[in-house]
This record gives sequence, C-alpha cells and structure tokens, in this order.
Amino acid sequence: MRKLTAGNKINFTVFAIVIIVIIVLLVVCLRYVMGIDKTVYQIEANTFVYDSENVPVLIENGGTMQAKWDGNYHIETVDGLTYNVGEQSVMYNKSSGKVNLYGKMYQVFSDASVQTLSGQSEFVNFSEDKFYKLADRKYLILSDSISNEQNTIATRRYLLIILDKAGNTLLLNNEINAKTINPMNLVTPSFTFDIANEKLIFGEEEIDLTKIIGSTNQYEEKVQVADDQNSGNGNNGGDTTVVTQSSSSTTTNNSSQVIVNGNVNGSGNNGSGSNSGSSNSGGVNNTPLDKNVSLRSASSTSSSITVNYNVIDPESKYQTVYINIDGGNYSDTIALDKSETSYTITDLTPNTDYTITLGVREINSDGTISERIEDTLLVRTNKVSTNISITRVSLSNIYFNLKMDSNYIFDSADIVLYVDGNEIDRKSVDISSSTSSNGWTSSFNYQYGSEIVIRLENAIYDGNRVNVDVQAKMKNY
Repeated sequence: MRKLTAGNKINFTVFAIVIIVIIVLLVVCLRYVMGIDKTVYQIEANTFVYDSENVPVLIENGGTMQAKWDGNYHIETVDGLTYNVGEQSVMYNKSSGKVNLYGKMYQVFSDASVQTLSGQSEFVNFSEDKFYKLADRKYLILSDSISNEQNTIATRRYLLIILDKAGNTLLLNNEINAKTINPMNLVTPSFTFDIANEKLIFGEEEIDLTKIIGSTNQYEEKVQVADDQNSGNGNNGGDTTVVTQSSSSTTTNNSSQVIVNGNVNGSGNNGSGSNSGSSNSGGVNNTPLDKNVSLRSASSTSSSITVNYNVIDPESKYQTVYINIDGGNYSDTIALDKSETSYTITDLTPNTDYTITLGVREINSDGTISERIEDTLLVRTNKVSTNISITRVSLSNIYFNLKMDSNYIFDSADIVLYVDGNEIDRKSVDISSSTSSNGWTSSFNYQYGSEIVIRLENAIYDGNRVNVDVQAKMKNY
C-alpha cells in the first residue's frame, strides 16, 4: 500500500474539515427549516398590521398567512397582494377588536419569570396587563390603558415599541404612528416601562429586559455636572443634586439645588430659591427661571408630518423657536408659536424621509443673539394608501371597489380592466367617491377570461404624473 505524502495528508485533512463543515451547516439549516411555523393562518377581513418595514397595511378582504423559508411570515390577500410582516406579527381586527400575535415571543411577568410563546395567540379582553419582548429592542404592551407619564400619548388595547440603538422610540398601533427622541416611560395600571433603559417596573420590582435574549441598545443617560465655582458659592454647605437628562429634555426635583443645563438653580420645596448659589439682595431671588425647548414626537400621513414640541420660556429669552424640514425636494424653515405644542407640515411627498431640526435664537444677557440646534428627528411619510378590491364577478360584469388616500388626493386617474393580459376597458376614476370612507364602487362589462386584473393607471397629482402600483387580481375558472 502506498503511503500518503505530507502534502496528501494536508489535502485529505482539509477535505475532511470541509465535509464536516458542510454537514454541520446542513444540520443547522435543517433544524432552522424544521423549526419554522408551517401553519397556514386565516386572516380575517378588516385586519390592521404593520409590515416588516413598519408600513401600515389594512387587509380589507382577508387572506392567508404562512411563514416561508426565510422565517418571515408572508400574507397573501384575496385581492392578490402580498406582504412580508416579519418573524413576529401583531394584528388588530377593526371589526371585532381582537389582537392576534404570531411567532416566537417572550412574555415577562411581575416576578421576573419569562414564558416563551409561539404560533398564534388571540386576545379579546385587555383588562389584564401583559408585556412581551418580541425581539432585540422590540416590545409589545397589551392593556386597556397605555400612556406616557405626561399623558400626551394615550391609547389602549395594544402598542408596539421599537427602539433604535440610540434609545429613540417608534410607537405603533392602529391609532398611533409616532417617533420620540427623548426618554419616555410608558405606564399601565400594573407596570411602568422605562423604554430607553429597557427596564420593566412592577411596584418596587425592576426587571432588566436586556437579559432576555440580549440587547444592542447603546443608549446612555447623560449627567449634567457643575464646575467647582458653581457647586457651593453662597450655599451655606447646601447639598448639590445632579440631575440626569438626555437630549434637551429637562428634569427637575424638590431638592435644595438642581443643576439644569449646566446652571445651578435654587428649587427648594417652598419655591423660594433661597439656596440658588447666587447672592441675593433684599431677599430677592436673582436666579434665572428655567427655560427649555424640545421635540416630543412626530406622526405622519402620506402627505404631512405633525411635530409635537414643548417650549418653556417664562422670561421670553427665546427670540424665535423654529423647525427646519428637509427631504426629497422640500426644504423650509418655519417659525413656531411658543404658546402652542404642535405644528403640521403639509404638501410632502409620500414614502420619503424628512429630517426635522428644532432650533432657537436666544437673546443673551448682553443683548446679543445666539442661535443653536436643540433636537433633530428623522420621520418618514407613509406610503399612499390606495386599494382596489374585486367585490363580485357575474356572467357579464366585474364589480370593484376603489379606496384612495384622502391625505394624498390625485387630480385624476384611470381604472383599467385587463383580461388574460389584454386591455378590455378603462374609465376615469371618481376622485370624490374613491376618497370617501366607503370608497368608489363601480363595474366593467365582462365576457369571459381566466385571469382578471384591475389596475390604477395615469395617476396625476399636483399636475405631475406619479408612479403607483395598485391592482387587484383574481382567477376565474
């Protein structure tokens, strides 16, 4: 028998390693595929869901859903439309009020225990608060009452919470589509959720949610500290309280001294400011009153963005508070009313990213004016919500319903019937009816054919043609 040379031994060893690696990969892939939920779920009509890119979708006429080889659930509607809704999905049925959960997720209880769910879970009663971790930096609350501590955001039944790595938060359900850039706590009757820090609080019990399947959250609280000359001058030994804050939000308390934005402000319980760190003459408090400006959140439609902001300026130090919006072909600077809390920007392009910057021009003590940026927020407008559904097919007619986005109203458009790839008929869209709550119902004359397609074409908005891909398909056997 011929002996193996050293080179042959190396080649044989490499070949054996490659074979082993391939076998291991095949086993891993097989286990992954075997672990995919193979159930075909029926999706009821009038079901609301977000797709894998957090775009809202209304399944008006129902359909089916099944996980594919990529592990994501895919919906196919009876109208022939398909949607990828990700590895986990939360669906709300507008008719019944039911919430259905799909996929693997982790329910967290008040004693810090965790239960793994998979497949489908259905909820109708929301009187018992429930909390779930769906994935890294993705959470779900079920409750009859969900709000932030200031009650500027309030909803019920369910709320999806998605964090980016910096701690900014996307809040989603059938009522809310908002992004916040300041730290926020969500409150239910049973618990509080500290979003940015990923802490779930039941009374005095604090649960670190990052320990459940890990977290890539990189948020860190910023701590304001006073320099030596501000830390004790004229304070008679008063203690200094360091207040943590993020971005431009301001936190105050009732301690003897509060450091806000680098300044030492007296804020004793009686509000007199006696420990302000400044020399007072004749009992008069010379400490400047606290001022603050910040973006709270933003919500969008297909053609507008509503910005929610907060301005505290008791001494009118801000000459101007403004927002700059830039994205697509749009760029503008808008002065805000300091007494209001929201502003809606209109005439925007659908499905487009816009950068919103909040800035101030401030009058300084020497009479000069300085300008600075306080907050920045990235918001994406919604896709145009337009849907065609084939409602009935008779021996001589095809009936359809067209619902178009009332926030992005076309000047004109055509609705076209194709049968087996051939154009059979077209008509102008009734814009007024199609943007109503019930949509526009009409019909085409029809003789025979196996593949029926009704498509929206030649859409004109503000004098310009826009690209739309809206159609309904069916097979007629």
